[in-house]
Amino acid sequence: MYSLAEIKSFLLVVVFAVLSGLSNSYTFVESKWIEYKYRDMPKHKPQTRYYLCAENEHIAFDEGDTRVPENCVYVEEWVDAHGHKKCVIAYEGDPIPKKWTTNPFDMPAKCPWVWVGDRETEIDLTRTFNKFLVPGNHITLDLVLKLIHVTNRTNLIYIESGTFKEIKFPGSGITIKADAE
Repeated sequence: MYSLAEIKSFLLVVVFAVLSGLSNSYTFVESKWIEYKYRDMPKHKPQTRYYLCAENEHIAFDEGDTRVPENCVYVEEWVDAHGHKKCVIAYEGDPIPKKWTTNPFDMPAKCPWVWVGDRETEIDLTRTFNKFLVPGNHITLDLVLKLIHVTNRTNLIYIESGTFKEIKFPGSGITIKADAE
């Protein structure tokens, strides 16, 4: 027969084992709690979702929406443990994801620019655009128009990575590709 102390110890082990299955930062191994980072990370869900519909105007996302509304850009903001943001975008009429199997931080992207902006008006969009460095994202003028005020004086350019050529931002946009390393 088992002693009361052995039964209590066994029950304690069972309780800790169950609780460790519910926890994201601890696990129970051989009678010891072991802390480890990001057990179930990355979480496969964006932190924030919204629409950009006019110059820097955010509109709340409706969970019932299945497609991006007219004249809007859908934005998913993903934030890592260090507070860095990555944004996944979709344009008018595109389907809106309901489930995610991956996290944008898991997909290294090839950065097509060193700098993005307008030299005359001194608009620097490099940091803003870097949030959109997710393979598959397509950075278009439609997105740019929702991020900044563009006038007939605005001459949006980027300095190409590798060649350092100044290139006028293309009307067809720039597609972000995966980094093959």
